[in-house]
Amino acid sequence: MSAVFGVAWSLMLTAGGAAIAASAPHGGAAPGGQYVAGHVLLGVGIGQLAAVLVRAAVQGVLRHAATRRSQQAGAHADAALSDIAAAPVTARVSTLPLRPAASLAPLRGRHAA
Repeated sequence: MSAVFGVAWSLMLTAGGAAIAASAPHGGAAPGGQYVAGHVLLGVGIGQLAAVLVRAAVQGVLRHAATRRSQQAGAHADAALSDIAAAPVTARVSTLPLRPAASLAPLRGRHAA
């Protein structure tokens, strides 16, 4: 969903920048910076659109690589499960020592909360 908003935002900036640059009086020769501001917005919009497209492409490549890796891991896991089933091994569990009891006297009244 963020890609949709990113594309919409960049297209809005691009169209707005082009409109501001095109509406500059005297072909941009007049003072006021409207021509420059329009081209800055146009560049920012195009840059954001390119960034959104590159991000979507990279996510697609990474997603494709992850699914291929998980398929390969699944094939190796099947072979490993057959090896494990052939020779069962007992599991070792380690535990932490118990915490010693508090050496304070029990609280009474309103302090006990």
